[in-house]
Amino acid sequence: RGASGRYWDRLAEVAGGFAGVAPDLLGFGRSPKPAASSYSVDEHLDALAPLLEAPTVVVGHSTGAILAGALAARERERVAALLLMGLPAFGDEATARAEIGRLGLLARLTVEGSDIARLVCQAMCLLRPLAVTLGPLVIRDLPPAVVADGARHTWPSYSRTLDRVVVGHRPLPDLVDAGVPTVVAHGRRDLVAPVALAEALVAAARQRGAPVELRLLEGDHHLAVRRPEALAAVLRQLRSPSGTGDGEGGPSRR
Repeated sequence: RGASGRYWDRLAEVAGGFAGVAPDLLGFGRSPKPAASSYSVDEHLDALAPLLEAPTVVVGHSTGAILAGALAARERERVAALLLMGLPAFGDEATARAEIGRLGLLARLTVEGSDIARLVCQAMCLLRPLAVTLGPLVIRDLPPAVVADGARHTWPSYSRTLDRVVVGHRPLPDLVDAGVPTVVAHGRRDLVAPVALAEALVAAARQRGAPVELRLLEGDHHLAVRRPEALAAVLRQLRSPSGTGDGEGGPSRR
């Protein structure tokens, strides 16, 4: 996710019996933020791949869900299964730009290529210490550490990751190429990554023979914060010899 690995704290608290690593994505949180990086999918994967221990279940949220699928396609022998939450399942760039553009002024200006977006983001970076302090007081429906870390990025890391990962990369071929048991967990009230697009993605992946399942849960874009117990149940299923299946994680779409 674009905030930091601390986004997973609540899931880690309830998912007993798991050992895991929760990294900050390149350019976000407390990870390095090289100004010259392209922040392409490949560069993000180069930073993530050394953390894999074979075989492992890879979990991703939002932008991180796109990268998790790409990681599984590239590192097939080291990824046993995938749990993808709030996956932005955009089928083409036009859809991606339209959906991202409705999320807020900065997002819209960024995908439109406006210079104003760069100036706004750079101004926010100058005010980062204030944003880190005041953000948790304004945004109260997420853990304070997650909100604070959401301000720890740069214009290159934000704009290039948005353009080259979320807008420019299609997750469907990755899920097909990876061929590993995959649960796409999606909140029924997710306004960031529309449910209908996730349904279409899973249907297309299954049509191509990929072992992908859509698990719809009550909640919004932040299932790891709102529904950690349900996600822990999905993790246990993915780790079991039988792989995915219906259970306490909620209804599935096959």
